[in-house]
Amino acid sequence: MPVSTKIFKPGEVLFLEGEPSYSIFIIRKGAISIRKMKGNRFVEISKVLSNEVIGELSFFDRLPRSASAVALIEVEVIEITFDSMESIYNSIPDYLKTIVAAMADRLRQANELIRLLQKDHS
Repeated sequence: MPVSTKIFKPGEVLFLEGEPSYSIFIIRKGAISIRKMKGNRFVEISKVLSNEVIGELSFFDRLPRSASAVALIEVEVIEITFDSMESIYNSIPDYLKTIVAAMADRLRQANELIRLLQKDHS
């Protein structure tokens, strides 16, 4: 199923940090907590609301999930599998793929730097 609508109840996990990535999520309604492990507990690093996207970095670099996503309230998402996006992605010029991959890499690096800075101040 390349594109599907899913409902998550409060506390349900969309994906866990470290898991392989297979899809992107568009949040239609609700709120999601993005969390990272810190020691033996999760720390919320952001909240994602309606009309936002999560999981997009993994499409470009195919790395495992960098954080966990947990529904805070009932959430409706559109899940788009990487397989369904592959033919579109393969049709764009290589230079554009390079630009997008570089942006994804920089964003991951910035996220990691923010995490480290937050760690130093807690």
